[in-house]
Parts: sequence; C-alpha cells; structure tokens
Amino acid sequence: MTRAVFIDRDGVINKGVMDQELGQYESPYRAADVELEDRAAEGLRHLRELGWPLIVISNQPAAAKGTVSLAELWEVHERVVDLLAEEGVVLDDWRYCFHHPQGKVPQLSGPCPCRKPLPGMLLAGASKHDVDLEGSWMIGDTDRDIGAGVAAGTRTVLLENPRSAHKRGGAANEDFRAADLAQAAAIVVGHT
Repeated sequence: MTRAVFIDRDGVINKGVMDQELGQYESPYRAADVELEDRAAEGLRHLRELGWPLIVISNQPAAAKGTVSLAELWEVHERVVDLLAEEGVVLDDWRYCFHHPQGKVPQLSGPCPCRKPLPGMLLAGASKHDVDLEGSWMIGDTDRDIGAGVAAGTRTVLLENPRSAHKRGGAANEDFRAADLAQAAAIVVGHT
C-alpha cells in the first residue's frame, strides 16, 4: 500500500470566482475564468517529490443546481489540467461529486455517498490506488474538505484562503492550518 495526498480543487489549486448572484466566491463556471491559486503549482511540485498519488477530490454541484451544464464543468476541469501542465504538474486522479441534495436536475439530485463531508470520493480513490488512508493526507479550504478527510481517517490541513472564509466555521478539527498549498505541502512533507 502507498500513501496519498487528497486535494480539494477550488480555493486550493485554482481560484474561486465571485458569484454576483450569491455575493461570494464559488467554483468557476467557465473555462475562461480559471486561474491557478498563487503558489499552487509550487506546492504540487513539492508534494510530487513524495512519489505518492496526488488525487483531487471536489464537490461540483453547479450542474445539479441548473447553473451550468456538465459539459461546461468538464471544460473548467480541462482548463485546470492545462494550466497545471503548463507549470509541469500532472496529477494522478480527479474525482468529482456532481450531486446536490436539493438539485434541480433529477439524475444529479438527492443524497449520495461521494459528496463531502462524506468520505466516498476518498474511499474510491484509495481503493483504485491501493492507498493506506491512515498514512495519507487531505488538503482543503472548507469544513467539508476537512470533514471528509477526518471521516476517511486521513490527517488534514486546512487552507485559510480568505475568499472561502464563508465555508469555514472554525470547528473543523483539522490537524494543521496553512496559508496556501505551498505551505500545506511543506507541512505534509515535514511530517512524513
């Protein structure tokens, strides 16, 4: 078995985008809006040195809510992949939950085992890559990310991204806190 680092996407790898309707930062809905977070590629390159699988774990409910199409969400995904590739970073796996409990699109609505804070995406990623969850890490910027990591049995690092502060309540029970992905990577590497 190997260890792995599970990583949230929006607010960790790429920047959130201001949703004018909600008045807060959310996932980008268009590929043209995708920008990498400062020091994200640096942090991923540092984590890559461990030789462990790097697995993205991300809730993406916008299609379930009827905000955008699944095709548009996949275009955003491809843009993130392309921007990372330009920085010399290739990740091992990308896992998305497209569901939402109160979605408007029937096939994407209702409860599911993959939506964070449930650990379904981490468990599936661990199964595919033969990962020891107790020796692994979850890095995210929201309470849901940390909750999923705790539920799966990983150690956790909470990124204190100011644009996602509305998704943190202060009681996530994370193991460590970091300002950005590069700092989180240094914590993970320093504790292995």
